[in-house]
Amino acid sequence: MPNSIIISEKGYSQDVLSQLSEASDICPHETMLIVAARDRYQRSVSRIYYADGMIVDTLVSTNRLMDQLEKTTVYKRHDQVEAYYCLLPPALRGQMRSWVMQNHAFVPVTSYKSGPTTWINARQIVNVQTRGMRTCVVLRDGTVVQIAKHKDKFIKQLVATKIVSLWMTQYTFGHGDRFDKMLLSCISWSEQVSQHVDRVRLINWWVILKLEGLLTYSLDAGTKKMVRRVIAYLMKRIEVKQ
Repeated sequence: MPNSIIISEKGYSQDVLSQLSEASDICPHETMLIVAARDRYQRSVSRIYYADGMIVDTLVSTNRLMDQLEKTTVYKRHDQVEAYYCLLPPALRGQMRSWVMQNHAFVPVTSYKSGPTTWINARQIVNVQTRGMRTCVVLRDGTVVQIAKHKDKFIKQLVATKIVSLWMTQYTFGHGDRFDKMLLSCISWSEQVSQHVDRVRLINWWVILKLEGLLTYSLDAGTKKMVRRVIAYLMKRIEVKQ
């Protein structure tokens, strides 16, 4: 029987978990849903739903699980993904970041920067509906995840995820449109956005973000001035190309 899961505004399940394992693994191929929850001691714990129907409750928080996935894949999500989001038009650029790795993605239902939240595997999403005041995310096995986020806002988040995932797949695997690898077939592509990644602008953004990272270090005034000049030059190149 399909599960019905209610997620609060803070990204947590209403269930209080017990009988928790000390560790568990997640991966984009097998993990359907990672739900943030509390145990009876009010610790942040996780309930993991796998595509084969198995459910595992673990002491590890959802954010820790995502950090472990990052290390397992040896993938610098922030350094890589942020540059792709910078290529998006303003309406999509401001959307909450998903965890994206080529043709896979996990979508957070609330901001993971303010604490653990629930993550949904984008490959498992088949529909997004409105039921009363809540948004219902329907998964492949019939599971319904009810979230507090407005449907239109969540759809924008999914559109951004779909675009970034395809662009990343195109860049990683070389030439070709790679439309066969596209996520979220239930979500329409934005008419404002090209279906092919602009590799030159992408590389410029990678360099800009790296340089902006340097400015957070204790550099002398002359070096900072030079770094800012390079950033300004690259930004002008991006604007001209647009």
